[in-house]
Amino acid sequence: GIRASVAARGLGDVYKRQLVVTGDHQPPAVHALVHIINQLLGNIGHTVTYSEPIDASSVNQAESLASLVNDMNDGQVDLLVVIGTNPVYATPGDIDFSTAMENVALRVHAGLYHDETAELSHWHIPLTHSLEEWSDARSYDGTITVVQPLIAPLYRGKSALEIVAALSGNPMKKGYDLVRENWQNQGYHGTESFETFWQTTVHDGFIANSQLPGKRVTIRDIAGSLGDSPKLEEGIEIIFAADPTVWDGYYANNGWLQETPKPITLLTWDNAALVSPATAEKLGLENEQVVTLSLDNRSVDAPIWILPGQADHVVTVYLGYGQISKSRIAKDTGFNAYALRNTAAYWSGHGVQVI
Repeated sequence: GIRASVAARGLGDVYKRQLVVTGDHQPPAVHALVHIINQLLGNIGHTVTYSEPIDASSVNQAESLASLVNDMNDGQVDLLVVIGTNPVYATPGDIDFSTAMENVALRVHAGLYHDETAELSHWHIPLTHSLEEWSDARSYDGTITVVQPLIAPLYRGKSALEIVAALSGNPMKKGYDLVRENWQNQGYHGTESFETFWQTTVHDGFIANSQLPGKRVTIRDIAGSLGDSPKLEEGIEIIFAADPTVWDGYYANNGWLQETPKPITLLTWDNAALVSPATAEKLGLENEQVVTLSLDNRSVDAPIWILPGQADHVVTVYLGYGQISKSRIAKDTGFNAYALRNTAAYWSGHGVQVI
């Protein structure tokens, strides 16, 4: 039907300058449908290109986290090292990470802050900020970038590279040496001397011509790609979203970002349960009214914020608030939406109760 409508309109190559995109939180069937639409519109090779994924080791993170917690509960983990994350706070509500940690003999946390996970650890290592460390990364097209520090570490912190190197038997290696040696062993310098290649790379910030090669892909089975048609669910749907200023809570300790008004709502230092005017009227809700949100036998108290433009029969909650660590300036601000999150559905859930 899409191919026929394109031909009938006779717009030709103009469709090759179009692009259909979907959000990261959408289910696989929606992403498959968008790929199909882009292919039928002739966008492949023009506004859409494909390459190998940039993830070094792509796994289902929800399944991997659940497997780790099961191993901790079974006493199979002797040493737990957490680097740059706060799973005690940010793990979905159906996984009790803090209780599982108690079964680990030695717990080490490396982070910018002494957060909830650090408080349950035996050792806390100050982690360097990204502006204090040598590192490397890939951009979206796969281009390799070399990250160099702007300042020396303020608190004698260690980078993630240096911590992993220490755990691998190289405790004295510095970040600069680790990055330099890695790319010396990769052979990207070709026929020129490595020193010339390295100086050019550090100066430019990236390795020239290191992007991943493009791939030609076609969708062979449209029906199989789409899967079963989603069923309309009864009741209220809940949507989880990263906060516009503090993201997933990583930036909650930044007072300037806390003071920045959220788009549209203009809220600061807080999050709320967003509902449409029609939904608020149907449920008898008023602006700033505190309600209890319940999903899968877990609940949190949250203030209601009535927002024009919000979809009906949907409650949107932002992550990143409700932290309880004493060292955080955002302590006791907002509510923790992670408590309602489920590993089977990271970004949405059906049948949420608003009481």
